[in-house]
Amino acid sequence: MKPPQPPPFRFFADAMLGRLARWLRILGYDTAYERAIADDVLIRRVLHENRWLLTRDTYLARRRILRGRHTLITGDHVHDQLRQLNRELGLRLDPNGQAAYRCADCNAVLEPLAKELAAPLVPPFVATQYGDFIRCPRCDRVYWPGTHWTNLCRELHRLRTA
Repeated sequence: MKPPQPPPFRFFADAMLGRLARWLRILGYDTAYERAIADDVLIRRVLHENRWLLTRDTYLARRRILRGRHTLITGDHVHDQLRQLNRELGLRLDPNGQAAYRCADCNAVLEPLAKELAAPLVPPFVATQYGDFIRCPRCDRVYWPGTHWTNLCRELHRLRTA
């Protein structure tokens, strides 16, 4: 049995797509994002890091150097943006079964965290109700499969079937 393959895309979301960047990270996609970055620096990073640019900036999308390396995002809402990426790039909208989860804040690959190590880092109720935890090795944020995760999975299911 082969292990699950990592998502094929490495994205760079421009400054107008912060919410989309978070959702892509939750889905397991390596997604660079910076709130403030000059166009020339962004282009250099996209090319140097071999990333696919996601942008709402039509001027940036017309740059010849980015031809065939970008998607011009047309929707205003993150759900429409995810649908567009699903339709145009075949982006999977299913966080379950990913090879690796990523931190929604800093994009690092999350690592399993033993319940006894997680207990002092999470609210007491969470420590008693949940047994699975993952942690970001870069920013130390701890995640668990609570109601937020259930709601997110439900919303993604709706997007896949709409």
